[in-house]
Amino acid sequence: MLILRRKSALARLEETYEKFKAANEDKKPWTTTRNGRTINHRGRTYAEECKRLSDEISHLKSLIARTF
Repeated sequence: MLILRRKSALARLEETYEKFKAANEDKKPWTTTRNGRTINHRGRTYAEECKRLSDEISHLKSLIARTF
């Protein structure tokens, strides 16, 4: 069951990465509210976000490969 969740997460992440690369824009700051508190996220530059997404994709691929 865990491998199926990882594979579907990998597919979603790769799709998100392709959309982000096509947009070619920085990730803008955003605000969320949790438990009555406001949380301000700073956003990321295009290069930082691309690196983060590619690292996350490679990590998921290594976890999937490890199970076989």
